[in-house]
Amino acid sequence: MIEDKPIIRLYFVKMKETFNNLSEDKKMAFMRKDRENLDQLGMKAITMINCRRTNDEWDYVGVEEWPSMAAIEERKKFGDQELNVSKYVISKTLLGTPESFANYGKK
Repeated sequence: MIEDKPIIRLYFVKMKETFNNLSEDKKMAFMRKDRENLDQLGMKAITMINCRRTNDEWDYVGVEEWPSMAAIEERKKFGDQELNVSKYVISKTLLGTPESFANYGKK
């Protein structure tokens, strides 16, 4: 990946019962702490799709733009050490750089 381009992160998330069983206050505290870190690291949410009604494998799919690989690495560290994310979700991510679709299939 080229460092001067933003990094696009595609993610897939399935909530575990441990998250679903939290009280609403604890869920909100988790999400608030999560959001503060995302904002602090410069993540821009492009879209998040709720797939629960149409997909048994994933609850959410999302696309984010990150300013750098360093920010993504810092995010992973925060998720592992501060949020203990693996306790609450199953996830998969793919990273890449943006590419225009404007000329796809055109001469």
